[in-house]
Amino acid sequence: MLARSLTRVASRSLAIPRAISVSPNSSCRLYQTMDKEVVADEQEALLLTAADAQAKSCYNSIDWKISEDAKVIEMLKLMVANKIGALAVTDGEDKVVGIVSERDYLSKVAFLGKTSDTTTVKEICTHGISNLVTVTAGNPIDRCMEKMLGRDVRHLLIRDKKYGGPDTNIIGIISIKDIVKCSHEKTKAQMNRLEDLVLVHDITSKV
Repeated sequence: MLARSLTRVASRSLAIPRAISVSPNSSCRLYQTMDKEVVADEQEALLLTAADAQAKSCYNSIDWKISEDAKVIEMLKLMVANKIGALAVTDGEDKVVGIVSERDYLSKVAFLGKTSDTTTVKEICTHGISNLVTVTAGNPIDRCMEKMLGRDVRHLLIRDKKYGGPDTNIIGIISIKDIVKCSHEKTKAQMNRLEDLVLVHDITSKV
């Protein structure tokens, strides 16, 4: 175990512990490393939120909204062109009032034999702020994943108010792919921290 731990230290710019102490308010062992940049990156990964997922999302570089009066064929063209699976739906005042996904098309248009060039987005979307699955920008990435799994959705809308309500504004959208990216980063950071704790234990037990 020690050999493997030392190999890990070498790969992280010789981040050898300089001082070891135990926090009186925590059972976690704290230590300082020579590579502060690595520690800072890992700490940031442990605290990723919906805002971080949004920053990494492809939705950041495209128009992620579509009018409720648009035809479904227009929705499909946007999805195919941008390789996405959902769009926020807006009303006449450009306020987000719903969300529409490829699953809506499959179950409410294709399966029922309707045509995409005559059916409107409003007819197939999930409509109404109270019916939307949303998170705030500050929600931890784990909470976002819990919401996705609990509500069986693959996209989350990001709201500007903590507790929502009829006057809530939607400021972004993230997909399950964005959540998985952040979750992967967090998991790697957690593994690094655990390996570091093992390293500290191995070194101190042999001193």
